[in-house]
Amino acid sequence: MKESNFVNVVVSTIQEKDKLHYKKISKNLKEIKLLYPEEYNELSGLLISYFKDLKVKPELVAEHYLLMINDMRLEGIKFKRTGQYSCANQQEAFEKVYSNKKIMNYYMNGLLLSQILWLHHFRMLIYFKKMLALPILQSVEKVLDIGPGHGFFSFLVLKELKALKDIEIVDISEESLSMTKSIIGDGAGKITYYRKDIYDFSSTSKYDLVILGEVLEHLDDPKQILTKLRTLLSEEGFLWITTPTNAPALDHIYLFNNKEEIVELLEESNLYIIENFGCYAEEIDEALAKRFKISYLYGALLKSDKARYDA
Repeated sequence: MKESNFVNVVVSTIQEKDKLHYKKISKNLKEIKLLYPEEYNELSGLLISYFKDLKVKPELVAEHYLLMINDMRLEGIKFKRTGQYSCANQQEAFEKVYSNKKIMNYYMNGLLLSQILWLHHFRMLIYFKKMLALPILQSVEKVLDIGPGHGFFSFLVLKELKALKDIEIVDISEESLSMTKSIIGDGAGKITYYRKDIYDFSSTSKYDLVILGEVLEHLDDPKQILTKLRTLLSEEGFLWITTPTNAPALDHIYLFNNKEEIVELLEESNLYIIENFGCYAEEIDEALAKRFKISYLYGALLKSDKARYDA
């Protein structure tokens, strides 16, 4: 099956089983392919190769994705009723989600597919690629990627940073590390993987760039990890973070109600915002998005405030 046919089968299966959601993703795909054709072909190729290597058929990928979407709908209903995420803490998330192999199987596959179907996810990847082109990042040699998701941020680092010498990838989940390794490999020997809780991770090295992609919302105390990461930055090191507001999901714990709460946390953690970007999960007027608590994905390039960068 050709790569384009794989995605076509996934999308047509979603259309057959969930016509309402199909309308959203078909519109997203059209815009992504129009605006970012090169990046779409590249990232969808990684995703398809992964599923093909595991002999996972596109129809099953679509089913896994729709299971995740249904979970999110149910979580969204609870969120509208209570104003809170249903998971109270990390221990509860482990017991309900991370220790359940059945859930983790479809959830991880569904999240992987979302990388090429959700416009706001794709826009954030494109923005990160734009950040990597900044002159201030051209001397980055050593990178730490924490909770890599599916490894797409590290994939872009490998491609865009010419001075890069190595990337260390840290995750507490063996399943997540295995998936990331299968998708992006070892970066021609530049990537080392560690199965560790970041709080237990120690290194004699300092990092020129630390990546924390959609991790803060999974933690009891996001400020604690930001404080830890500041100690791992080199003197001229940068921190890249992304995190959403109002994003009910099975394993989300820490609720940011708006962008301002994220910025406040960063400032309280003695981090200085160099560049930042955000976009809503729905293409609607901002006033309506705020009124109905539509999820907003926020990303920022940061430095320790003791080494402020004068933009």
